[in-house]
Amino acid sequence: MGQPGAGVVALVFQAGPLFCALPLAEVIETMRPLPTRPLAGTPHYVRGLTILRGEPSPVIDVTRLLTGVTSEIDRYVAVRAGRGPVACATGPVLSVQTVHAMPPEGPSTMFTGASRSLVAAVGRFGTEPLLLLRSIRTVPDEVWEAAAQEAGTGVPA
Repeated sequence: MGQPGAGVVALVFQAGPLFCALPLAEVIETMRPLPTRPLAGTPHYVRGLTILRGEPSPVIDVTRLLTGVTSEIDRYVAVRAGRGPVACATGPVLSVQTVHAMPPEGPSTMFTGASRSLVAAVGRFGTEPLLLLRSIRTVPDEVWEAAAQEAGTGVPA
């Protein structure tokens, strides 16, 4: 994340009631929500599969992942993940700006589960708390396997 105090250039967006940011280096593009096919048997935060640049890709509902509830989806933010691109379903994209966030030994130590693996640090967006997210790595293997199957057959899994 760079040197302490230097900040991170990040894409700032809303996810339900939360303000979040992803490091700009991890963002591929933003777009309107694309048609998404649901997948049975996946975690509640996986909305399904969509086609990004010709390839099947998982869609992660960031609000549902972080809060457990759903909210309106305004944008898909495509990010680089370990096994391929992932579409993050979010609320409105607000800006690109330098984000200053507290190191992990601050308030982010209170997170558990998926939130702990996703939230790198906590900063501010105006007077509101801002969650600086790290790479989306919470996509289960089964979802990647379904995406690979769809890519191989051209037929939904």
